[in-house]
Parts: sequence; C-alpha cells; structure tokens
Amino acid sequence: MKKYFIHNGTDQQGPFDIEDLKAKFVNRETSIWYEGLTDWTNADNIDELKGFLNTATPPPFGNKQPLNPPPLSKQEPKATHNPPEIEPYELERSNGLGKIITIIVVALIIVIGGIAILYNKGSDKGSKTESYEQKVMTVEEIERSQPTQFLNADGNYNENFWGTKFNVHGVIKNTATVATYKDAVVRITYYSKTKTKLDSQDYTIYETFPPHSSTKFELKIQNYKDVSTINWDVINATAN
Repeated sequence: MKKYFIHNGTDQQGPFDIEDLKAKFVNRETSIWYEGLTDWTNADNIDELKGFLNTATPPPFGNKQPLNPPPLSKQEPKATHNPPEIEPYELERSNGLGKIITIIVVALIIVIGGIAILYNKGSDKGSKTESYEQKVMTVEEIERSQPTQFLNADGNYNENFWGTKFNVHGVIKNTATVATYKDAVVRITYYSKTKTKLDSQDYTIYETFPPHSSTKFELKIQNYKDVSTINWDVINATAN
C-alpha cells in the first residue's frame, strides 16, 4: 500500500495511507510525495486522490510565502524512501534578490529621469537644440578674435641687382572656416648667418582675406649689412 507524505509549507507530515489523507485537510494545492515520485507534486496530479480532494482553498498560513515546488534538476535523482527536503528559506532568498534588483532598476530610472529633466530645463533657457546659425556664429566669434591663429604667411624673396633691397613675393593663407580678415600686418625679421636676430620691420598688407583663401602680396624692403636671411609672419589683422 502506498504511503503518502504531505507538506504544509513549513512542516512535513506522514506517512499516511489514502484513508488517513481523507481525514486530513487536503486540497488540490497540497504538496504530496510518495515513493516513486522524483519530487513533490500537487494533490490534484495524483489520480487516486482526485475523488475526495477539498476544492476549497485553505486560508494563508501566517505570513509564510506560498509554497512552490523546487525545480527539477537536469538529471532526475533516483527515488528514495524518504521524501526530498523542502527548504522555505531558499524561496525567501530568491524573492529577496528579486526585490533588490527591482529597487536598483527603479533607482536607475529615477536618476536618469532627473538628469533628463535638468538637461531639458537648461536647454529651455534658449533653444532646445542649437541652430546651425548659432553654431556658425560661435565658430566665427572664435575665429574673429584670433586672426593670427588662422592667417599664415609664406613665399620667397630675392635681392635686387645692387643688393640694397629685397623683393618679397609672399602669400597669406586664411584657414578660417567662416571669418574674413583685412589689413594683415606682416613682420619682416632679419637674421645674420649665425641666426642672430638683427632687426624687424612691420608692413600692412591692405587686402581682404576671405576664409579658405590664398592672397599674394609683393614688398620691396631695405637690406642691411650682415643680413643673411629674412623671414615674415602675420602678427595682426582686423576681422572684416
């Protein structure tokens, strides 16, 4: 004759025969095990018990969590004469971990939402998105304030027949993206053959220098004694 064990979520009872079970408060959700089962199962899964199961659901037992049968392992263990242990604290630990994960997710949502609100408030002071004209204006303001960062002088030079003057064949390149300059000041620097600076002179090139352009210029400048080489750089300009 089969011997049945029942579990109420906290305590294990049994063994009982089928007549004993009829006297117990057994319903469809009652956890039952008998030799031959690999794990606990509900009473309504056992054919011989279905005829007398109490269809009413018993009231909750204290503050205990509802009993869930433990998951089956990949390899079913061999049946033993003792029913498998039910460990309620495993269920409580699993529920506790789920609560912690839920709290973390909610906290992240709140933080991200707060950052988004602050960003939108800051953006609403002007426009929510910076327009193309505003971006161009910002770049232009930077370029207009720093002409020497975008104007570069290059070229070559040669002495005249008598060696008293230099003919400078220069070019000024404007690498700015939007800023236009005018009246670039070019500084000519004289060096000896030992690279010692001998003197310098400033000359203004009265031209307009659009963005992404190259503008040629010509200068005739004085030659000095002991001058071996000369060099020139743009030291100033006016934003147009």
